[in-house]
Amino acid sequence: MAAVFLAVGGVSAVPAIARAATPLTVVTIQFDDGNADVFQWLGPLNNHGFPATFYVNSGTINTAGHLSWAQLTSLVQAGNEIGSHTINHVDIKKLKLADARFQVCQDRVNLLNHGIMAESFAYPFGSFNSTVETQVVQYCGDNSGRGVSGVNDKSVFAETIPPLDPYATRTPADPKQGTTVATIEGYVTAAEQNGGGWVQLTFHHICTSCDAYSITLNNMQALLDWLSTQVANGSVAVKTTEQVIGGTFVPPFCC
Repeated sequence: MAAVFLAVGGVSAVPAIARAATPLTVVTIQFDDGNADVFQWLGPLNNHGFPATFYVNSGTINTAGHLSWAQLTSLVQAGNEIGSHTINHVDIKKLKLADARFQVCQDRVNLLNHGIMAESFAYPFGSFNSTVETQVVQYCGDNSGRGVSGVNDKSVFAETIPPLDPYATRTPADPKQGTTVATIEGYVTAAEQNGGGWVQLTFHHICTSCDAYSITLNNMQALLDWLSTQVANGSVAVKTTEQVIGGTFVPPFCC
């Protein structure tokens, strides 16, 4: 059966950002690992209609505790982006080149076989180097690679638009179970107050105390309600990774 191609978002209007009257802060809500509880995004939680980017491991889809292929399709149809995260959530920096390419290239193939055009990549454990960037992630056709650090709210307040290095995009620290909503909001306001830019907020679970890297449903709702006020006053836009990065979809291959 032929794959059904589901386009994710559109090409980013980066020039429009550059023309904004005041520096604009772009926020991307991201969910790593394809955990089943993040499907709550499509329920009453996201009543503001914000798009998000979900980085999934194709090898765990349809397994206990993880999203199903049908749920991924529903997320895409609702305007969200599905990105890749390796087949088995492995540290590709520690692998031989051929094995690393298999984990990244085949992950994109697996997703496309289910109609999902993945263009964005997130490094498991935030582990990468220049070889992984160019000879694995870029080689496999992704348009970007996301780390898990680099924005410290002291000298770096946001990733630039376009990114300084699209295959090593920088983020604030991943929110944890004890991270307050005010702290997460502070990542955004720090960018707003220091020239704007791109703030990637990365979550893993939406639950109550199920994982160290989790946010409760109520706290996520409070964050989205607050973001809605920032969008309404024109200081923030919420976009997917692909909408910020732009670029042409490169058909996947392996390996």
